Amino acid sequence: MPVETDLEIVARQEAELVFDRFDEDLAFEIGSNMRRLAKTFGKGAAVGVYLWDRTMFFGATAGATDGNRGWIERKVKLVRLMQKSSYRIVLERGDQPRVLSNWALEAGDYAIAGGAFPITIRNVGIIGAAATSGLPERDDHEVSRSAIALALGKSDSYLPLPKV
Repeated sequence: MPVETDLEIVARQEAELVFDRFDEDLAFEIGSNMRRLAKTFGKGAAVGVYLWDRTMFFGATAGATDGNRGWIERKVKLVRLMQKSSYRIVLERGDQPRVLSNWALEAGDYAIAGGAFPITIRNVGIIGAAATSGLPERDDHEVSRSAIALALGKSDSYLPLPKV
């Protein structure tokens, strides 16, 4: 699948998967959806829902490690910095090194890896992110995207990336 096609789909996902409001109950719903969806892969995965000032949900499946939590937190920081999904950043960068060089930032604080999807409120902007770690990054992205789609009353297959 061409990168350009995936970029178009991810940009559309980000534009359309937008909340009118957000609260603790929605965070729990998204996190629960993420954990359930991640579990279907049969691999260890961690999931989290974060606002910029706090963790709203954290969960894991059998086999996840504390390293997965670290990856989630670094992916979420990347979404906050770049204001788009971490997988979109991966696609836009292509084969460039996965470090934030030439930035006045601690590179180890950010993970350029797919799996964190912005939580956006209409007429407000991005207020946080939902993130998955432990699966291939495209699947991490799709778990996060699917869980948000479900919380918005859409199908978990709403605007999916094509199977590869």
